[in-house]
Amino acid sequence: MSHTHNHPEGLHCSCCNPMWKSLLPNIELEEGKNNEDAEHSETLIFRTGSNPAEKDDKRVGYIQTMAGGKDVMVEAVGIQDGHIIVTGSHEYVKANMPVDTTEQIIYGRQTLLPGFIEPHIHILPSAVFNMATDVGPFIGQYLRTNIALTEEKKYSKNWVIRTLRDLSLAESASKKEKETTWIFGRNVDPSLLIDESKEFNAEVLDKISDVQPVFLMNSSVHLAYVNTAAIKLAKNENIILPASGVLKEIAEMQLVLPLIIKSIDPIALKKRLSTEVDTIFTEASQRGVTYVFDAAVEPFSKDSPLNQPDYLEAKANNDCPVRIGGALVAVTLNDFNSKIEGRYHPNQGDDKFNLAYIKVISDGSNQGMTGYQYTPYDCDENYNLYGSDNAKNIAEQTNEGIFNYGYPLEFDTMISKAVDNDWPIMVHANGDHALDRTIKAFKLSGINKSTIEARRDRIEHASLLSDQNMTDMQKLGISPSFLIGHVGYWGWVFQQTILGQERSNHLDRCHSAIHDYNMRITLHSDYSVTPLGPLRMMEQSITRIMEGAPKELNIQVLNKAERITRFQALKAMTYDAAWQCHANQWVGSLEVGKCADFVLLEENPLTYSCEEGVYSAKGMRNIPVLETWKGGIKRYSTADEIKALLLQNPSLRARTKEGVI
Repeated sequence: MSHTHNHPEGLHCSCCNPMWKSLLPNIELEEGKNNEDAEHSETLIFRTGSNPAEKDDKRVGYIQTMAGGKDVMVEAVGIQDGHIIVTGSHEYVKANMPVDTTEQIIYGRQTLLPGFIEPHIHILPSAVFNMATDVGPFIGQYLRTNIALTEEKKYSKNWVIRTLRDLSLAESASKKEKETTWIFGRNVDPSLLIDESKEFNAEVLDKISDVQPVFLMNSSVHLAYVNTAAIKLAKNENIILPASGVLKEIAEMQLVLPLIIKSIDPIALKKRLSTEVDTIFTEASQRGVTYVFDAAVEPFSKDSPLNQPDYLEAKANNDCPVRIGGALVAVTLNDFNSKIEGRYHPNQGDDKFNLAYIKVISDGSNQGMTGYQYTPYDCDENYNLYGSDNAKNIAEQTNEGIFNYGYPLEFDTMISKAVDNDWPIMVHANGDHALDRTIKAFKLSGINKSTIEARRDRIEHASLLSDQNMTDMQKLGISPSFLIGHVGYWGWVFQQTILGQERSNHLDRCHSAIHDYNMRITLHSDYSVTPLGPLRMMEQSITRIMEGAPKELNIQVLNKAERITRFQALKAMTYDAAWQCHANQWVGSLEVGKCADFVLLEENPLTYSCEEGVYSAKGMRNIPVLETWKGGIKRYSTADEIKALLLQNPSLRARTKEGVI
């Protein structure tokens, strides 16, 4: 059934669910701040030209500045002290740079762009859960089933079971060690399994181990599963878990986490967390991202195991490969009153770290069937269509999802109080009912289009926007940020199983937002809901190919009328993303005075073609990132990575010299 009451135990979306904090150690801040950027930033000219090593290749590269949000190309860019100081013709740039400034030539199909901006990720929750074993549906930026070489490696229950079974302790381990050492898996997504039966429970998890306790987290973080050994271990601690092994909601799942924590060394846990956070930043840099926006930073209180704003600021100032923006999450109205109001203020940071928004999470996820809808979902909790042989009786088709706040009083008051305190607001809203309530609350708060430049209020995911929703958003000065993986990764299962054809056509209406309502849109990963990958998100918005469709059906597109152009997709990942994150004074375009943040690609995404006609952007995600620069410092280089690999592997180095590879 639908729920419209407050959920004090937590929020029903994977990105902001507070359960991850149960695994968080008490952590002191890292020592000091390291502002090395200015000291080590380069004085350099990037210019287009032909490849000096290939005299017969006369092709010159591209420098796309995105200046003013337009398609502006230049011959050269000059950087010094971490900033762009001149752009234009090579002759003009050279004349305005110090004598004998080193030049880097952009040649062939290479393209220099503003660093990509990821406008919605979750750093600490992702880092915590990344410590568990990933049994999610992705390999890199593709669905596992689409690229698995053999049937046994496709995304199935058997693959999940085998992957976790491989973590079992050796036979030589003691009985006590086996009974208390957890196998911890994450990100299982039944909606994308190839199996007809998608159900997980204790009986299924007993196939992983009948001795070691197993805990498996659903990707929605709305459900988790345990095996019989875990149920017995919990009972020994006077904790009673459901005999089915299916844990629903935070109240049941949080019973298990203290048992898992018991088996982990706290010092090792602290080190691992820091490593996992750094790994996220490194991966972002490898994908060409120079600015990330954490969409749910918890404000500090005496009950917090970690001062998240201070922790992230310390990371941002300690030789970090990316800049960090963020939104303070208000789980309840009381949270805003007691933890945020008067203690934090918007946009008081700098180019390294800045808190720009209040985050409100109105509902859950559509793929987890907790997004708040007017009409019930088309399937049951195991993704069986109502009316099918495996589903419950069609009379039980009552699940309309969940609304996370008391309505209307708590929710409307929350939005109005944030506006009264001059905080821009970003509201997570997936279901059509949640979207209507969100827009109504914005109307009551008194904002309008005249406030758009100062506020830049956002609706996150904005999955099922109607024409009326977008008309209202335009009048109110609200812009959408789309989780475009809803189309690319889940489009097929939404269309065929969860929502049906008509509702699925409303997913991520990028073209309508831009063309019909003159909105500035962004694309985001909601990491770790989907993989980091700006080029992948551009590709999915340009093609709208449903990657989960059976291969025998060839290419299937979800509502082709909502496809956008390559330039619009690029603008959404750079210029408009900077604007939406209140960071456009620092990043988003290659203009004089802005930070020297670039990505150098092997090929221009505006001209890339896989020669598949209207689907020529297919595969854009595979364009190699050659270099990523932040503040005039090269933070990632494919060439440097290859050199390091060769240094670490003498046999590989020898084969390279012999011309074998």
